[in-house]
Amino acid sequence: MKILIIDEEFPWPLDSGKRIRTFNLVSRLASHHEIRFVAYGDESSGGFNHLVSCGITPIAVPARVPRKSGPMFYLRLLKNVFSPWPYIVSSHYSRLFARTLEAEMVRQRPDIVTCEWSPYARYFRELPAVKRLVVTQNIEHLIWQRYFANESNPVKRWYIGHQMRKVERFEREVFAWADGAVAVSEAEAETIRQFAPGLPVTVVENGVNLDYFAPQPLPDDSSRLVFVGSMDWRPNQDAVRYFINDILPAVERIGTRCEIDLIGRHPPRDLMALKNRPGVNLIGHVDDVRPFVANAAVFVVPLRIGGGTRIKILEALAMKKAVVSTSVGAEGLKVTDGENILLADTPVLFAEKIKRLLDDRALNRRLGENGRRLVEEHYGWDRLAAKLNDAITDICRARG
Repeated sequence: MKILIIDEEFPWPLDSGKRIRTFNLVSRLASHHEIRFVAYGDESSGGFNHLVSCGITPIAVPARVPRKSGPMFYLRLLKNVFSPWPYIVSSHYSRLFARTLEAEMVRQRPDIVTCEWSPYARYFRELPAVKRLVVTQNIEHLIWQRYFANESNPVKRWYIGHQMRKVERFEREVFAWADGAVAVSEAEAETIRQFAPGLPVTVVENGVNLDYFAPQPLPDDSSRLVFVGSMDWRPNQDAVRYFINDILPAVERIGTRCEIDLIGRHPPRDLMALKNRPGVNLIGHVDDVRPFVANAAVFVVPLRIGGGTRIKILEALAMKKAVVSTSVGAEGLKVTDGENILLADTPVLFAEKIKRLLDDRALNRRLGENGRRLVEEHYGWDRLAAKLNDAITDICRARG
């Protein structure tokens, strides 16, 4: 089949959950189908060239998504109050992208157009008759609901509520424009079905490279913790602040000594200041997270905001690491508290679970063994890419 994919960027390097998911699924589809990939970027970039090496034809749109900082960013946020489109949609839309997409429709004549992030489904409205698939990374309005629930500043809370309502309205429209959808969990699939009864929805979970993230032995007497997550994503920023401001003091109060490595690209200025805090090692971006995960006794996921499912948890489990997570951090995964993960939704309970895993090495190893078994059974990328391939085939074969 001829598949035309639209996205915000080329999925390389693999330094965020979204890039990891998109690359691992799309690169496997490329062995069976003709794929053209339209995204913002440069023809000289590593991402462009890496897609070429995988048998994918990338189409670079040279315009740029506006930065999320500086006076102009806040002016754009203010102006968006009067727009019918949510900011995550309007800030990614450009006429140049639309014209590029129109030209590719004529050049390739695709059997199906898929978007790898729901805000890009706005372009669906301008396409001629063609099958349309929305591949969701998250149900976006649910993330905004959690922003709203965790925000105390009244001005920010008003703006977040305003965006939340626009995002929900947009998502309802998106699924009405589509011929099918892909969700990362059954819970999110059910939300889509409520928005668009009768729309074919397939669950294609996030996965893990089982060979790359090979099991590592638990270091003797290690008291090191590790957090992994892109720090230019607001839910991860909130998770780090929550851990440092609430969970770590609770850990210290119960007399547990430990250090945490914080791994992730583009930390904002306030998190950069953590470099000076004892027991906190702000590492930032690394080319390979595995050595840091291997050296840790406990992998922590203190997320309070977010959607989808956590690739970072799957990678840790594949390496036989004991994981402590919030319920939000682990939602959508086939994990069981006490069997292959420990869950904690208050700072005190989170601290107690960390202490338990540092003190009880037998439990630590048992969780790691069970976690590896879980990902081997359910979360290999080859199995998941086959599910996506079946979904695309069924939509293209359907009448209408």
